[in-house]
Amino acid sequence: MIVFWAEGETFDTLEAALDDTAVATYSVLGTTENRRLYRVELSDQPPAIYTEFVRLDTAPINAMITPTGWRARIRFSDREALAEFHDACETYGITFQLDQIFEASPETDNEYGLTPKQRETLLVAHEAGYFSIPRTGSLAEIGAELGVSAPSVSERLRRAQDRLIQHTVALDENH
Repeated sequence: MIVFWAEGETFDTLEAALDDTAVATYSVLGTTENRRLYRVELSDQPPAIYTEFVRLDTAPINAMITPTGWRARIRFSDREALAEFHDACETYGITFQLDQIFEASPETDNEYGLTPKQRETLLVAHEAGYFSIPRTGSLAEIGAELGVSAPSVSERLRRAQDRLIQHTVALDENH
């Protein structure tokens, strides 16, 4: 079973392709103006590369299908699993291009590369209305809640925002 969002002005081409592929059934779980959330149940013979995803216990973080191919962020258990996946892609004639590797560490054990302090600071700033328009929270108020100075809050927020950009928007732009 795969659940994914599709984005576009029309979904006729996608749904025709779903009807003609290794899909047993599909349904639309939700709709917005230009997006649809699909649930797809694969047939008894899923694509071989899907089998490799399952075999290697990967954890997809996100994926995007473009006119030129797939762009995906995937969590592998280790570098050996990544190498096995690469080899499987070659076996099945799938072009594989690795753009970046991020290693989870105790300090940044999340998909956005944030430290626990950065994450906490972002959340407190959000709850305080620091990112609202008009702004309702100040660096001093956030610092008081966290027990640090306003300049420290400012530095944490800037570093956290930079990490978020590196691990989200910048990744999309680099592809």
